[in-house]
Amino acid sequence: MASNRITIDTGGRASLGQRLIGTFFRGYQRRFDDAVDEGAKNGTHDVLDEWKREATDLAPMEYGTLRRSIKTDVSGRGENVDGSISASVIESRNGRRFDYAAYLHDVYPQRHGDSFKNPTTSGTIPKFIDKPLEDNAERWAADIEREVQAALRRRGFRGR
Repeated sequence: MASNRITIDTGGRASLGQRLIGTFFRGYQRRFDDAVDEGAKNGTHDVLDEWKREATDLAPMEYGTLRRSIKTDVSGRGENVDGSISASVIESRNGRRFDYAAYLHDVYPQRHGDSFKNPTTSGTIPKFIDKPLEDNAERWAADIEREVQAALRRRGFRGR
C-alpha cells in the first residue's frame, strides 16, 4: 500500500492563564479542548480532500483503478488528530498477489526515476501521493491552524 500520514499534535495547547481560568470556570477547559479538536479535525479533513484531489490528478490512469483506490481517513481525538491518505490496487500475476500502487509509488522511482518514460496519462508521476505534500506542506499546516483559530472564535474564544 502506498501511503502517507500527517499528525496534528494539539498537546500543550492551554496556557497557564487558560488553565487557571479553567479552575474557576467549569467547562472552560472542555469547551476550549472541544473547539481545538473540532478545528483540527475540520482542517485535516479539508487538507486531505485537497491532497486526494491532487494525488488523483497525478496518479496514472490506464484503467482508473489506481485513481479510484485513493482513500483518506481522519482519526483521533484529544491531543492527536491523524490524517492519512493511501492507495492500494491488488493484482494477481502468475498466481502471486501484487500491489500495483505500492510498486508505482515506492519501487518504480528507485529503479527507474521520478518520472514515467511513456506515461499512459500525461502529467502523471510515480510518487503521486508524496508530491502534493512536498508542494503544499507549509500552506496546509497554515490552513489547519486557521481552522483551529476559526473554531475557537466560533466558540467565543478570542485570541491576541
